[in-house]
Amino acid sequence: MDLSLEIPDALYPSDNDFEIPTLRADMQCKQCEIPFLAFGEQKRTYDMNYSGTLHFYVDDYRFSVIYEHPSKILQHHPANIVEPNFSLFNEMPVSFALQAIYKKRWISRSMQDRGIRVLVDLNVAQKFYMFNMLGVPLGWHAFCTRGYSDRMANLEFEYKLAKQWAQDNDLLFVIYGGGTECRHFAQRNGCVYVNPCVTAKKKLEAAKQIHEGVLPLGPEFDITKMMPESHHALQLEDFTSERYRIGMDPAAPGIEGTQSKKDSSMDS
Repeated sequence: MDLSLEIPDALYPSDNDFEIPTLRADMQCKQCEIPFLAFGEQKRTYDMNYSGTLHFYVDDYRFSVIYEHPSKILQHHPANIVEPNFSLFNEMPVSFALQAIYKKRWISRSMQDRGIRVLVDLNVAQKFYMFNMLGVPLGWHAFCTRGYSDRMANLEFEYKLAKQWAQDNDLLFVIYGGGTECRHFAQRNGCVYVNPCVTAKKKLEAAKQIHEGVLPLGPEFDITKMMPESHHALQLEDFTSERYRIGMDPAAPGIEGTQSKKDSSMDS
């Protein structure tokens, strides 16, 4: 047994009456790192080599065991994680939601103690937006949510909530998937947009087909140098810099994008 993967059954400090663990502000994510990989879609032995970000925007059954066995996160050696996204719907009782929020925050807090930085997950039903902030210190500025083209109003609310919570700190707001509308939202508001792996793979394949059809001019014009090393290089679109937002009209309509549920394989 690998003792380095053991996680103690600990009670963590809490700043709220529900005793939901409080996250360590010194171990929040500093920047969004690729590869940005879904838990449960990789081999159990897949090693991220203390880099990249592990997320849980997949069907719950893929990660339902991690509260009992959080070492399954450690075995991938990520540098960062997005908090586990246990599904919460408006029809669920508050008591059920609090249990799920406790689990996600406990897992995140335990990962912080093992040197893994955390992005707070905001992708919950609107009924639970404020409960979902229990245990998140004021001033926290690293957040992530799942993008959906038919939930743009929710995305805007989550962004405003994150901005208010971050107070005067520079906000790191990551949007995972959701298509063109969500990407345009990220561009207008200085967020980070992450293409799911399946989308990045499609982009890389399209680029390869273009390169295969280009006639070479000679060895000094090596067209292959324009190709990214892997599809992971096509995942991240960072719009946090002001230069990306010059000339953008906040009222400009987005182009209709495709929509999925939680399964990233449906993104386009």
